[in-house]
Amino acid sequence: MDARMRHRLTWVVLPALFAAAPAGAQPPNGEPAPAAQSEVSRPRETDRSYPGEAAELQPGTWTGGGGLGILGSTPDGSAFAMNGNLEYLLNERVSVGPLLQMGFTDDLTQVGLSAQGKYYLDVPGTSNRGKLALQSGLGFVHADFLRDDTSWLVPMGVGYEYTLDAGTTLTANALVNFTNLRTGFGTDADVMPGLTFGVRF
Repeated sequence: MDARMRHRLTWVVLPALFAAAPAGAQPPNGEPAPAAQSEVSRPRETDRSYPGEAAELQPGTWTGGGGLGILGSTPDGSAFAMNGNLEYLLNERVSVGPLLQMGFTDDLTQVGLSAQGKYYLDVPGTSNRGKLALQSGLGFVHADFLRDDTSWLVPMGVGYEYTLDAGTTLTANALVNFTNLRTGFGTDADVMPGLTFGVRF
């Protein structure tokens, strides 16, 4: 076999041998073959807010809201009610702050102010959006009716809150106000139940 033929066989046989070599085999110089690089697509980490995060109460912060509804058994019967409150969150369960209650009829203007304490409970099955709020407080109330009077006030009750995606919380509060208003002519008030619907920010 002449030199030209041997040269041709070399260029045909060697590539075939390398092509048939098993994966991980080392080339003739003894260095390991570089591993095949494959890019694995990974989801990019982005800031995502989960439903429960928007409903979490942040300790050390202030929150507040208001509501409209009805207040019963005032010195002038049932009244249109407007409530507003501020809360300072001591922890994820407990808050303290003022509650302003106002009641109006054609002949009555009533204003109550109290310091409230609230305790929050998570409602199962709501992805941490729904909460029950138990509350109680102590303050005073003034009624401008047949005869003006000011008395002590103890509001107690329970509320339900549900947080929307935007972070706004819808509220429903049922309160029973214990007092000792004496406005004369049989128009006294001792127990005034109220129901309001509103929002908390």
